[in-house]
Amino acid sequence: MTHIQTLVNQIHHYYRLPHHTDTKLSAALDDIQAWQRDRIHRANAPLFDHPKTAPLAHYLIDRIYNHATFDTIAEQLLTAGNNALNGSGKLEKLVPKNALSAGLVSVSAAITAMELDLELAKAYLEHFDGQPLDDELMGALYRKVDAKDARVAQIAEVGQVCHTCYQSFNSYFLYKAFKLAKSTAYNNGYQALYDFIHDGLSAIQAIDKIEHFSTPFIETETQIIEKIHAQMPIFD
Repeated sequence: MTHIQTLVNQIHHYYRLPHHTDTKLSAALDDIQAWQRDRIHRANAPLFDHPKTAPLAHYLIDRIYNHATFDTIAEQLLTAGNNALNGSGKLEKLVPKNALSAGLVSVSAAITAMELDLELAKAYLEHFDGQPLDDELMGALYRKVDAKDARVAQIAEVGQVCHTCYQSFNSYFLYKAFKLAKSTAYNNGYQALYDFIHDGLSAIQAIDKIEHFSTPFIETETQIIEKIHAQMPIFD
């Protein structure tokens, strides 16, 4: 299966998730993810403040970890992928194979996070509908869903995304070549995919070593999962 077909399949899977046809669930997911982003900012403040790690932190959390934003990206990615499959576009010529592969890993990780948060949203509507979301209630939701292992695996997946993107994107020549392809990509209807990958490239280029982001992020997020399931306060 080509990378393009994999991309299209991933987006079709994403569109089958229930929040696309359930407005109440979609609204609950919005609230859950807003809390998640705020919590991640609070817990990982140094990563969002340091100029070397801030671009990647904002790219992963504020750009991708938001179903409303991701819906727009997904729609345009699907169009680009279908154009490439039917021969009306030049996607695989415009996007280097390793860069496209890294982009697919990022999309997959975003969908996994969305699926886990959907379970929290369902539990919220079933057990706590209408109550304001705060750290205590979110902890109760995590324990109600009881997906600790899946959450820990998802955090590890984010680390894998970071390292895959770093290995694929940390190239001055790739970055320059990709910038030169901008007008061609835009003219062929691949603006969303180009911008998505370009922003990832730029974020990676800002980092000296990917471990400066991935190691503290994984450690902090894993500790928070452990605290939640041990019924400890998330923040001391």
